[in-house]
Amino acid sequence: MLTFWIAMVLLIGALNYLMPQLTRRDIFFSVTVAPQFRNTTEARRIHAGYQRGIIIISATALVVMVIALRTGAELLCAGLLMVQLLAALGVFVIAHRKTIWYRSASSSAREASLEPQRRIPGLALLLVGPYLMLACAALLIRTHWSEIPNPMPVHWDLAGNPNGWMPKTPLIFIALIGTEFAMCAIFTFSVVAMRYFSRQVNVSGTNAIEERRFRWIGIAVLLAGSYLSAALAFLPLNPDATMAFGGVTFFLVIMTVGAVELVRRGQGGARLATKRVLSDRTPDQCWKWGVIYYNPDDPALMVEKRFGIGWTLNFAHRGAWVFTGLILASLVIALSMPLLAK
Repeated sequence: MLTFWIAMVLLIGALNYLMPQLTRRDIFFSVTVAPQFRNTTEARRIHAGYQRGIIIISATALVVMVIALRTGAELLCAGLLMVQLLAALGVFVIAHRKTIWYRSASSSAREASLEPQRRIPGLALLLVGPYLMLACAALLIRTHWSEIPNPMPVHWDLAGNPNGWMPKTPLIFIALIGTEFAMCAIFTFSVVAMRYFSRQVNVSGTNAIEERRFRWIGIAVLLAGSYLSAALAFLPLNPDATMAFGGVTFFLVIMTVGAVELVRRGQGGARLATKRVLSDRTPDQCWKWGVIYYNPDDPALMVEKRFGIGWTLNFAHRGAWVFTGLILASLVIALSMPLLAK
């Protein structure tokens, strides 16, 4: 497990280090700036300070992680990753506040397409698929209850082999299926919100094509995540099941390849666009600490992140709280399993 935790620290550090280079060109540390600002001395100084902070945080987390693992305190590792993320967020907020002084007025112009929205063939069926898988898993549990091992595997190592078990009880299985159902609901919600309750910044030309491709790849990653969550429900049915059982590895590979492709393209396809990429046109004042978007006047449920890759919620929209409730429900069910095991 030492390799896994070290890899996680390095991955988080690398992603945070690269993050400023992945945003749209008119956005710098979540602030709307002039296109040429990135090439100024002030921008380079802010960027360099951010990178130094990320390097120091990652190096410190790596040292503490190794010490914790050497002393047998593996339970602290997940907490250390959270501390690393929070510290990186703090460095970002500092860079964001420095950048505000160089903010430029965001254009009020908007592009709109008069063409009907393109449909994704079979999207509805793809969204239903994970729930059919969960229903099959529940049916197999009911019909083959006596054949399920006791204790049953609930955790797997990096090689995909089971290394954690829980007693076989109906409550545990209900909690497992409930957790996976909540995760599928989160992914489904995200796909629907991206597809029908968000807007495209560029609607014409090559930039619009790259942005659509970016969006389609993001939807594919979310769909793979939903199927991955459903596939995990089949793992406890077999004592010898590995991560390849139920197609888990297949969906995990799709998610990984898709995520790498999103990073390669940059936010909204900005890194592959041939012309100047427009900012997201959301008001700077509606981004709290540069991270949380709250705009009651914006009907969109999801908007592009201003720092990082992907989308975030408009927390002034009622749907955002439905999404938050799904996340809390999945956490409550997952955390209740150790208690149910007793």
